[in-house]
Amino acid sequence: MSTLFGTRRRADSVPLRGEITSLESLEELARTLAAVFTLAREPRGGRHDVLAQCDRNLALLKRAYLVLADDVRRAAVVDPAAEWLLDNFHLLDAQVRELRRDLPMRFYRRLPRLAAREYAGQARIYSLAIELIRHGEGRLDAERLSRFLFAYQSVAPLTLGELWAWPLMLKLALLENLRSLTEGVLRGRDARLAAEAALARLEQGSTLPPLPTPLHSAFVAQSRQRMLEHDPRVAALHVAIEAALARRGTTSDDVVRSEHQRQATDQAAAGNTFSSLRLCASLDWSRFVERQSQVDQILRRDPSGDYPRMDFASRDGYRHAVEELAENSGEAQVRVALRAVESARLAAARDPHGVAAHVGHHLCGSGRADLETDVAYRPPLALRLRRLALRHATAVYLGGIGASTALVVAAAAAYARAVGAPESMGVAVLYAAIPASELAVLLVQRVVAARVAP
Repeated sequence: MSTLFGTRRRADSVPLRGEITSLESLEELARTLAAVFTLAREPRGGRHDVLAQCDRNLALLKRAYLVLADDVRRAAVVDPAAEWLLDNFHLLDAQVRELRRDLPMRFYRRLPRLAAREYAGQARIYSLAIELIRHGEGRLDAERLSRFLFAYQSVAPLTLGELWAWPLMLKLALLENLRSLTEGVLRGRDARLAAEAALARLEQGSTLPPLPTPLHSAFVAQSRQRMLEHDPRVAALHVAIEAALARRGTTSDDVVRSEHQRQATDQAAAGNTFSSLRLCASLDWSRFVERQSQVDQILRRDPSGDYPRMDFASRDGYRHAVEELAENSGEAQVRVALRAVESARLAAARDPHGVAAHVGHHLCGSGRADLETDVAYRPPLALRLRRLALRHATAVYLGGIGASTALVVAAAAAYARAVGAPESMGVAVLYAAIPASELAVLLVQRVVAARVAP
């Protein structure tokens, strides 16, 4: 029976466990985090690859699942927390597949990142998820999620991208917590195996092996339980354990109680973690994002009253327009939304029923150019070229067809010349013209459909 861990303890293997707080304390924690989290000057990039970390976590959990499942088949003792992993492992595989599908690294790298040393390179929204899990033993519910983010945004607004990433970051943080819990379970398993090995050596008449360092509470508990079943030759192990614990100022009774408490705490945390993963898979995150979005709350002040009556996809289009016009920060997006509403309000004061009284006129309509000037937005080169093409759509469309047709016809003529039949060039051009034009129309239409929204 091999062990997965040696005696060294990983620095990041401690479960995400802090003081369990009330909702009011959780809100205070969120406001404190908003005050101390400092965004990096270069918000994009960073070294923290959450998907690679997620894959490593899943790989460890798979190895642990196989080892613990084998223990159960052999009727060996396993921690109560291990039973949660064995019964719910299928959920982890499904969640990781969804994370890979819904969290492209290009999107993750655009999220605002933190500058503080302990969080360097991490996305701010991921660090928030870690802190929320840490202060709740992995327990989540809709009210905790809402009040935590509302409290945070009362100090520092989050971007729309961060809000959409929130459920994904929660899943990543829960997987991280489960990995840490599982490592604790496996360390306990290793300690029990070490105790069994020490007892077996003493039974065979060998000398007492050195005690493991550090002396795990599971080693002490297993030794205490098994020594009652062995002959007096194993008493030396009991004496050595008591002496080692005395040097630490404790007793085996205290350590055994600590081990039982650890197992109970880990069991509760594992249960909370799997329940929270199921919650993340069942919540309506579209409604959650709208309720949390300060940009959405501002746009609902639309003087025309049309924005709140629009369907979700249309409202989301307006919010994306705000994202395009703003820098990659929550404060910048709020400023753009406020400016758009103010522009609509000024227009409504002049003509309450005019199209400019609607906030969409300034975000997506003909009033956008003025709004871009107001918020000092400079369109990137690709967007400027796209707008130029749209302003001259007919010329670009027909010109594209003509140029593509000419290119194919020229290729046919060049081929006729290359094969040594210059007298056939006219025939080649004639026969190539019609299929070339059809191919050009198909090609240009596909490009237009891919690049221009309906």
